[in-house]
Amino acid sequence: MDRLPTYNDYKKTSAIFEASEIKDFTQKQINEAEEAYHEVLARIEKGQDIEEGFLSGLIGGGVGALAGPAIGRAICKALGIKENGTLGKMLTSRLVTTAIGIALGK
Repeated sequence: MDRLPTYNDYKKTSAIFEASEIKDFTQKQINEAEEAYHEVLARIEKGQDIEEGFLSGLIGGGVGALAGPAIGRAICKALGIKENGTLGKMLTSRLVTTAIGIALGK
């Protein structure tokens, strides 16, 4: 049986993303997505509004494909939602975050 790839195979690191999520991204894109995650989480924890323009800027930027799930993870963490639960999986799925990004871009 083939061995599943790990971070060591990709030569990339991430504190919040799984190896399979970052395999097609550069380390710079991964770092930007992690920054987006921490920025959203900080705003939520401080009770600050997260404006549509802020989210569309993150999702529409160079980190779009990773930023969406990162934002979903931050929302889950701030609200105490389990990422492996039904709602958590929905908030972090690429399908949902892509749809949100498209809606914000209009």
